[in-house]
Amino acid sequence: MTDITNKQLTNSQFKELQDFIYQKSGMFFPFSRKHYIEQKVMKRIAALRYNSFSNYLNILKHERIRSEIINLFNEVTVNETFFFRDLPQLEVLEKHIFPEAQTRGKKHLNILSAGCSSGEEPYTIAIIMREKFPQLSYNIVGIDISDLVVAKAIRGEYTQYAVRFVPKDYLEKYFSLTKQGNYKFHDHYKTNIKFHTLNLMELDTAPVNVSSFDVIFCRYVLIYFDRESKQEVINRFHDKIADNGYLILGNSESLFSVANNFRMLHFPSAIIYNRN
Repeated sequence: MTDITNKQLTNSQFKELQDFIYQKSGMFFPFSRKHYIEQKVMKRIAALRYNSFSNYLNILKHERIRSEIINLFNEVTVNETFFFRDLPQLEVLEKHIFPEAQTRGKKHLNILSAGCSSGEEPYTIAIIMREKFPQLSYNIVGIDISDLVVAKAIRGEYTQYAVRFVPKDYLEKYFSLTKQGNYKFHDHYKTNIKFHTLNLMELDTAPVNVSSFDVIFCRYVLIYFDRESKQEVINRFHDKIADNGYLILGNSESLFSVANNFRMLHFPSAIIYNRN
């Protein structure tokens, strides 16, 4: 078969792929990301030993290899993260959100990590809950469109780089060192943390026994969505967040011109959103 790994997609081919990804996931990749998407798609085409983009797109559209759509999503999404990322936001969680919940008499919190990647964020939240608010019970749900990173999250094994900001005493308490030099999150502390492969556009179908969430994290995920899809996702979040619940986006992300059903709260080094 012809080796096409070094060839480029035509503009019309990219548009076809762009429309397909958008239709299936809500993620929008502008033309400025064409080279990036080309590299990822050509990698998949080479892996399947196909000789043309047309054949590959046909496989995707007709779902002749059902897992290939997920394989493509695994390629095009960036899943780099680490423990205790964006510390100022976590400080707001620790110093304002959780104490305020206690003041209102809450004894249990439901937390959603939307776009949880390989689990660093949910496990970080669990550490904070256990260390700072042992009197609060919790359920943490992590969802991601990539089955590969969800499998990693369930396994809970991390490189030294991923845990570089974990305080030493927490590292010793919550992790064990593997023979390969990685850090394994203790199964004992995985209680009440569940992970699922799920598209944010399908949030209503999440297989969880939770009617609403007190806090939803969705950090560095909406960058993949266009304005219309962002609005749809935010509206779904609004429906899923409890009264007085909170939405936490990435530091560089904003709901400006996207949604007006959340109230912006300013803190010294962080901005979060409260359900109207």
